[in-house]
Amino acid sequence: MLFHEAVAENAGLHATDVKVLRLLGEEPMAPGQLVEHTGLTGAAVTAVVDRLIAAGYVTRERDEEDRRRVTVRAVPAKLRTLDRLYEAYSAEMSKLLSQYDTKSFEIIESFLTRTTRLLTEETAKLRELTRDS
Repeated sequence: MLFHEAVAENAGLHATDVKVLRLLGEEPMAPGQLVEHTGLTGAAVTAVVDRLIAAGYVTRERDEEDRRRVTVRAVPAKLRTLDRLYEAYSAEMSKLLSQYDTKSFEIIESFLTRTTRLLTEETAKLRELTRDS
C-alpha cells in the first residue's frame, strides 16, 4: 500500500485513482465495468473518473450511436508517464522472479490463486453482512 500511495502522490493522484488507471490500461471501459472490476460504488467510480479527467489521465467518451453510453479511455502519453514511476520496481521484480524455477512458480501460482479465491469469498460474505445490517 505504501508503495502505491507513493506512486499516486508522485503522479498527483489518489492511490485508488492509480489502481483504476492501471486496471483501465489501454482498453476503454464503461463506468459499470469499472464498478464491477473494483467493487467501488457507482458514485465512487464517478469521483475517480472525474479526478482522472481533471488530471489529464483519462477522457470520457460518448458512444456515437447511443449518446447515453459512455466509455472511459486512458490517455496513452499519461499512462507512459505513470509507467515510468513503476520502472525501477519492475526491474527489481524481474530480478527477484528470475531466482525461481518452474516448480516454485507452480507453488506460488497455486498459493496466489487460492488466496484470491478465499479473499473473494470472504469479501462477498462481509458485503452480505453489511447489506443485512
